[in-house]
Amino acid sequence: MKKNNYVISTKSPIKSVPKTIVSVSPAITSILFDLECGDRLIGRTEFCTYPPQVKNIRSIGGINNANLEMIISMQPDLVITSSIFTKKMFETIESSKIPIISFKETSEIEGMYNIIEVLGDILDKKEKAAKIISDCKTKLQEIKSKREKKESRQENFIKPKVYYVIGYGQSGDYSAGKETYINEIITLSGGDNIAKNSINWSFSTEELFAQQPDFIFVRREDSANFVKTYPYTNLSAVKNNKVFGIESELMDLQTPRSIKAIEFISEILSDQ
Repeated sequence: MKKNNYVISTKSPIKSVPKTIVSVSPAITSILFDLECGDRLIGRTEFCTYPPQVKNIRSIGGINNANLEMIISMQPDLVITSSIFTKKMFETIESSKIPIISFKETSEIEGMYNIIEVLGDILDKKEKAAKIISDCKTKLQEIKSKREKKESRQENFIKPKVYYVIGYGQSGDYSAGKETYINEIITLSGGDNIAKNSINWSFSTEELFAQQPDFIFVRREDSANFVKTYPYTNLSAVKNNKVFGIESELMDLQTPRSIKAIEFISEILSDQ
């Protein structure tokens, strides 16, 4: 049965409020803690690193290579996955009489709200879910109002060109195109994503230099090396010290923490 942005098992329906959960998604794991359901987690992937206390929860392996036998042996009340979890894996869990729900990632922040709302219903956390969503929307409006006030003071204002580094160097250049959640973050921050027309995350070095972004954001762990790597050293943003490191999970995961990324980028774009 499909509804909104998720698929839920029909052969093994959820009959009561789940007390034990296995999460096969870093974003879902983070949201479960936001919903104050972290104590229900009995399994998570090796990529689930936030919040820090998840390291005390048993790992079931990766995401697209999760240990299904281990998950089944744990007999959780519910398994929650993302669309990376294949149909065959979904059906394996479902056929083991374990309820499972798989969320499809969307390119809009409304998709994240929907995930929180659905989980709030399933986990008997409706009020908490509603508050999280309300707080996110309120904060976003504050960020937007503050940004627009600063923009209105500038004559002939033009949105600053922004580039987010996902991959670079010998392996090629990669960034986020239009139909991505990262593009949504950049747009809500007041930036113009120069990679918005890219396909399959690939972006050419030639196009990067032709566009000459005003600001470059890169995963914090890569920022020091990026600004020292040729030919990126010749980019105007690098020469002008307009390269900023940002926590990767704030950009890459569809969680309420994305609002922090929007605020961080918006403040940098507005203050320069």
